[in-house]
Amino acid sequence: MEAHYVMAPIGVIHTPFGEGDEIPIQPVFSKALGQVEVFAEYADGLQDIEGFSHIILLYALHRSSGYALQDMPFLEHQ
Repeated sequence: MEAHYVMAPIGVIHTPFGEGDEIPIQPVFSKALGQVEVFAEYADGLQDIEGFSHIILLYALHRSSGYALQDMPFLEHQ
C-alpha cells in the first residue's frame, strides 16, 4: 500500500533574507533573527508553549529551484 501525505501550512517563518544568495553559509555565526507567525485559526494550539524548552518546525522551501541527492559542500565547489 502506498501512503500519501498532504501538508497544509499553519503559519509562516519570516527572515530578514530576501534572496537565497543573502542567506549565510553558516547561520550559527549570523546575528540575524527570524520570526514564526502562526495563523490565527491555529493559535489555540500554542496554549502553554512557554512551558517547553524546544519546538520543532517542519517547513517547505517553496522557492527552491531544485535539489541533488548528493552534493559537494559549498566551499569545495571552488
